[in-house]
Amino acid sequence: MASDTGRHARIADAVLDIVAAEGIRALTHRAVDRHLGLPNGSTSYYFRTKRELLVAAVEQLNATSRRDFERSRLTRPPAELPALAELARDIGAALDAMLVGRVRDIRARYALTLEMVNDKEIQQALATSIFSQPLGAALVRDLGSADPEVDGANFVALCEGLVWERSVGAQALTGPAPGSAASARELTAAVATYLRGVAAGR
Repeated sequence: MASDTGRHARIADAVLDIVAAEGIRALTHRAVDRHLGLPNGSTSYYFRTKRELLVAAVEQLNATSRRDFERSRLTRPPAELPALAELARDIGAALDAMLVGRVRDIRARYALTLEMVNDKEIQQALATSIFSQPLGAALVRDLGSADPEVDGANFVALCEGLVWERSVGAQALTGPAPGSAASARELTAAVATYLRGVAAGR
C-alpha cells in the first residue's frame, strides 16, 4: 500500500466489512489481516487495540457520510432550497440511494451501536455518523418550524426509522426493493408528510 493513510482507510473498511457480515465478535486484528491478505501482525502495528479499530471504522463512516452530503443537492444555501415537494423528493432519493449503495455501512453501524452502547464516545460518534441533528434543525428552521431543535431531531428520527425498516426491519421483507421507483416514491411520501406538518405549524 502506498501510504499509512491509505492503509488506515483499508483497515477501517475491512473492519466495516467484517462487522457488517459477521458481527462485532468476529472482529479481531488477525481477522482484519486475513481479510486484507496481510501478514499477521500488520493490523496491530497501526491499531493496537480493538477499540482503536472501532474508532477508525466509525471515523470512516463519518467521512463517507460527509462526502455523500457534499455531493447531494441539499448543500445549497437556504434561499436556494427547492419547494417542499421537490425537497422531499431529493431527500427521498438520497435515502433510497443510501439503501442501495451503503448497505454494508448501515448494517455495520447498527451492529456497532448495539454493542457499544456503554462506550459513550463511540456511541456519540455512531449517533451522528449517518444523519446530523444540526442539519435537520437548519432544514426545518428554513421551512418555518416554531421549534427547529425538536422538529429537526424528530426529522432525523424519522429518517433513521425509514432506513432501519427498509434495511433490517419488516419492510426489508415486504417493501419495495431499494433502488426502485416505488422505493423512492414511498420514502418521498413519508418525508413530505413530515415536512408539510412542520411547514403548516409555522
